[in-house]
Amino acid sequence: MKDINIYDIYAGSEETITTEKKEFPSSYRKKLITGSVYVSKLGFDIDNQSDKENHGGLNQAVCVYPQSAYSHFKDSRDLDLPECAFGENIAILDVSDKDICIGDQYSCGEVIFEVSQPRGPCWKISAVLGIKQLTAWVVNDNKTGFYFRVLKEGTMDKSSSLKLLVRKHEKMTIHHINDCYFNAKDNQENIKEILLCEELSIGSKENFQKKLK
Repeated sequence: MKDINIYDIYAGSEETITTEKKEFPSSYRKKLITGSVYVSKLGFDIDNQSDKENHGGLNQAVCVYPQSAYSHFKDSRDLDLPECAFGENIAILDVSDKDICIGDQYSCGEVIFEVSQPRGPCWKISAVLGIKQLTAWVVNDNKTGFYFRVLKEGTMDKSSSLKLLVRKHEKMTIHHINDCYFNAKDNQENIKEILLCEELSIGSKENFQKKLK
């Protein structure tokens, strides 16, 4: 697999976001990082997670989103989304969720990442952007993005391409994992296979376990 180039990297600080229906603290809106960033086991050192019950932690240290999904939403939904619309830390080029597998390990500058789970789309995507159906479209169109855990801490910047070091589970793409989760009734045997994947995060495994009949 060729190196994956980075479009941009982002980090956020907590703010109060006000929508028509509610007001809530969030670090969803992120700003462009122009230089290098230190990446610890918990993610970018200058990035904040407001909802620590549902976001962040070792298995959701860095959120990654393919730029190809922005093109998809433009073509299929006529949406001109702003940069970092999905609150990602790393926006990547030339690949989609079909090209990324659970357990993939990538070097990036001094850092070594491992793909830990798909990103679980939540209501904040629609709420922050003011597009009522956007979270549902992310699910329906299977354009979630994914998370990295950090195996080796260090610095990186947007010029640090992602170089694949290890691929253990060719079948376990983010797209496949999502498809099995969103259509669990038709994927019971696939879910049993997914649950055997050691690199899949504990939280994702617990969610999949609930999908078994």
